Amino acid sequence: MSNPIEKHIESASIEQLKALIKNAEDAIEQKKAGEIQSIREQMVQMANLVDMTPEDILAYSTRKKRSSGKPRFRNLNNPIQTWTGHGKKPGWLKQALESGADIEAFRIPE
Repeated sequence: MSNPIEKHIESASIEQLKALIKNAEDAIEQKKAGEIQSIREQMVQMANLVDMTPEDILAYSTRKKRSSGKPRFRNLNNPIQTWTGHGKKPGWLKQALESGADIEAFRIPE
């Protein structure tokens, strides 16, 4: 051990080492608080460049929201239940088709 800190640690008592750990943890928290404040200031400055708040930036999404599509089929027994014709057939439509119904009977007129 050639580092002066390592020499100090080697010669310190348990109580001194515990105090050293406590002081080091306090110093870490103080440095962390300073770094966080600096980062916050940078975030505000950068958000101001695009006329937004940091919260707006974090919530912003560049992904386009896909529409689920226009419903093309409706449950005759429960008009709230619809299907766009894409993806898996809903249970109510599967049951009706298995019972011999024609899918066109459920089509919503355009």
